[in-house]
Amino acid sequence: MYLHIGDNVSVRSDRIIGIFDMENTTVEEATRNFLKSAENKNEITYASPKMPKSFVLTEGAGRIDVYVSSVSVQTIRERISGENLQKI
Repeated sequence: MYLHIGDNVSVRSDRIIGIFDMENTTVEEATRNFLKSAENKNEITYASPKMPKSFVLTEGAGRIDVYVSSVSVQTIRERISGENLQKI
């Protein structure tokens, strides 16, 4: 199943490691360093050009990817609850 996280971006729900609030987590230097490192390695996909509210970590094929989304953590959690998961 796939989870829609913004604009035309969906991720496989079985590959999600975590969903994080951008505002609350980026106050920590470790998180900022992680995101900067991921960007330098081209591991970040921006799901929307709008102001980021969350980021989603996925793992698959031996790599971790970061998806930055304008969708809030709360909305993503609601989508994960099952009613908006899509079979593709």
